[in-house]
Amino acid sequence: MLRRAIHFIDLHQHTDSPYQPVVQSASNSAEAEAVAETEVEAEAEPEPEPVEPVPIIKLSDKIHIVGFDTNAKFIAQGLAAIPNLPPLRILTHYPISMTKWRQEGRAIDILDRQGFPVSSREIPCPELIHKYRIRLGLSPILDNIILSTASGAALFTLAKLRPYIDRRTTLCLVQPGLGLIELLNKRVFDNPALRPNYVLCHSEHKLSRHSSYVYSLRHVPGQLLLHAVPRDQDEDLDWKTAQALGSQHTQHMIHLLSTAEDLNAVGLPWHLFLLQKLPDMIYQSLIDTISVILGCRFDQIRHNFYAMSMWKKMLTETLQIVSLLPEFHDHPWIVEQFNRPSFRRKLRVRLERSGSEYSQWISMVRKGQVPPVDFFNGYFVRRARDVGINAAQNSLAVDLVKARQAGRHRELQLAIPLGLQPYMQDLDRIGGGQDGHDPEVDVDLDS
Repeated sequence: MLRRAIHFIDLHQHTDSPYQPVVQSASNSAEAEAVAETEVEAEAEPEPEPVEPVPIIKLSDKIHIVGFDTNAKFIAQGLAAIPNLPPLRILTHYPISMTKWRQEGRAIDILDRQGFPVSSREIPCPELIHKYRIRLGLSPILDNIILSTASGAALFTLAKLRPYIDRRTTLCLVQPGLGLIELLNKRVFDNPALRPNYVLCHSEHKLSRHSSYVYSLRHVPGQLLLHAVPRDQDEDLDWKTAQALGSQHTQHMIHLLSTAEDLNAVGLPWHLFLLQKLPDMIYQSLIDTISVILGCRFDQIRHNFYAMSMWKKMLTETLQIVSLLPEFHDHPWIVEQFNRPSFRRKLRVRLERSGSEYSQWISMVRKGQVPPVDFFNGYFVRRARDVGINAAQNSLAVDLVKARQAGRHRELQLAIPLGLQPYMQDLDRIGGGQDGHDPEVDVDLDS
């Protein structure tokens, strides 16, 4: 069990005692006058001004949850147990979330892996995110936002919420991949002085829908891993003040999530956060990417010699990139863990246990949506560029996944009768000879 690691910035600086001149005895009056002038000048020098401590900010406990996938529902249910917490406000992209809320008792039910009830807590009714506008009433600034939705929806929604977000906002990103912060800073929050404070979140809880119920989740307990991201350089404030103020915001968000016992939230430094997050990212960059490229089930990957050859080459390249990350230069034991033969074996065991399921990315591509390949393989491509090595395997994987999505998107736009222009083989479950809806493949993608 990882221990909670919440770090605070030392806000006080200690200065040495003021300079005291040492005067030697003068042998004549000229030397004595020079020494006297030196003493006067030294005494006239002002002492260094003491560093003012950064004031403690009174922060709001009001939380907005953007998106309503399984992680968002689980977090909402956990936060609902905190006494005296202001009512949550949940923003969803699908009207069915509002309809089902009334039909399923206005509460989220948590069940164990066998389907036995564990807990049930009422939550407020989700509010629909309108395509053209978002009404937030009298809220001038959103203090705390937990975002758990697809990357495309995240960009669209946060762009609409931009007037309500500034440096007083703390944005917690619950994302399976990495790289969304850089994209948001480039496209939405391009002014460093007005950017929100970021907290990265990686969920180790195993969640799934229980039957056809939207508000019932099967849950295998895990941890909610959190990392407070330091603020960028700010022209309006000196670096230490900006970091100290930003730290108050991010630590407040971590405190709120840690108060909910069911979430089992843990704050971690960056290198330990990466240690826990990268294994899942590496696995998804292999299994989901290859599944989309071939349009096949997971079990068809491990029985295909060429698919496994692609797996091995991409894994070798990715581990080389991870080994060179500057975050691990002072922690060689982490690099050693990734390069052990046992790490490769664990990934292979996970593949064998995945069974005859289809990747959720396939369901996204079938709907014409872009899967989050840029935050998995694309992330490793960008990090390879940073450390100055080639990432040909991951670059090719990104291009192939996007090619599949682009072809399917064009097929849907042109309304070509499915079955007339098959893409690949008969087992291809993305386009071509397949029906528009396949209950075996297509799942509800809450976002």
